[in-house]
Amino acid sequence: MNQKNVEYIALYSLVVGVVLVIGILVRLFALSKGLDDFSSTIAFFVTVIVLTALYASLQITFDQLLSPRIKAFLLRCPAFQKMNDNLNSVPETLTIEDSNRTTPDVIKPVPTVEETISASSEYEALRTHAIADKNRATQIRLEKVLNYTKQTMAAYMSEEDLTRLCEYITEYNAGDTLQKISPVKVDEQLKSIDIMHFGWNIGKAFNKKRVHTATFIKRIFAHTLCDLEISTIERKMSHTESECKIKLDKKIAS
Repeated sequence: MNQKNVEYIALYSLVVGVVLVIGILVRLFALSKGLDDFSSTIAFFVTVIVLTALYASLQITFDQLLSPRIKAFLLRCPAFQKMNDNLNSVPETLTIEDSNRTTPDVIKPVPTVEETISASSEYEALRTHAIADKNRATQIRLEKVLNYTKQTMAAYMSEEDLTRLCEYITEYNAGDTLQKISPVKVDEQLKSIDIMHFGWNIGKAFNKKRVHTATFIKRIFAHTLCDLEISTIERKMSHTESECKIKLDKKIAS
């Protein structure tokens, strides 16, 4: 039961007890004066009703008129104000729900918009720089292969065929397959093993698979390699047993 309800019950019980005692005393007084039992009982009930009404009137008057004025008067007293402030400063009791909530040991700060933009800008700058380095390395490797091609094949093919060969190699560097090819012709001094060595050198430089390189040179040098299958070219392109004019070049492949 609520503490406040207990206080009200105790107060009303005390009031009722006092009223009944006074009523009994009035009844005894009436009997002592010679009144009959009925009249004395009437005096008892009248006394109880009058006292109860009087108490109710006094309580209403106190609650509505006197109590606000007393409180206003007390609030002007420095001692009472200090005591009231101390009572109000007492922290509220935590509920079961509040006590079950766990507070993290460390609260991570939320990044601001400026910090987020700065981090994104830094990433974009790093990405742009990395892509530029990659493209630069790819271009340097392509130029190295093209210079090797010109120096190696210029003596064995026409200028037109050499130009087309360089175009095909540039396209091959960008992908493993070519869309449209017109085979180039080389001097009869170059044998199939020379073309296979040439293909191995550029394929290694571009880090291509052997089967892709074999397919590439089979289409480019269709006249010279007409008697060889792609699987044979793939298997023999790094052989060194036969005499040849174009050697395996580890420098261009490195």
